[in-house]
Amino acid sequence: MASSPGRPALAPLAIARRPIYPALLPVPITCFVGALLTDLAYTGTAEMMWLDFSSWLLLAGLIAGGVAGALLLVELVRAGAARRGALTLHLVLLLAAWIVEVFNSFLHARDGWTAVVPGGLTLSVVATVLALAAGWFWQAVPRYVAGAPR
Repeated sequence: MASSPGRPALAPLAIARRPIYPALLPVPITCFVGALLTDLAYTGTAEMMWLDFSSWLLLAGLIAGGVAGALLLVELVRAGAARRGALTLHLVLLLAAWIVEVFNSFLHARDGWTAVVPGGLTLSVVATVLALAAGWFWQAVPRYVAGAPR
């Protein structure tokens, strides 16, 4: 239930009073950055091991990003008006990175050099920038619920 102007915002989803979403957010960001780094290593060496690493990092990032995105949607619905705008911007950036990485994952399913160069590498750069921007804008989300810092 979302809060109205007269009611305080609900506390974030938490386990043992620790918010879940901020703990999950670094996983897809780290995986997407790692996929970019392994794509760069692949373009420099043409070693198939790097392509395999990229594919696994993309899979892990997509799974973690999907779970984090679902939790973020719940947080957005429950958020007060003060948090809703910043959460929406964060969600849009994270969702954009996730969608770009879905297409990147399809490209990485190809075999050999064309799986990464040039399309896969380009998508990795775009998704990494979007994911890092989403992480940056997460800092813009007000951290106050019902007047108490969290």
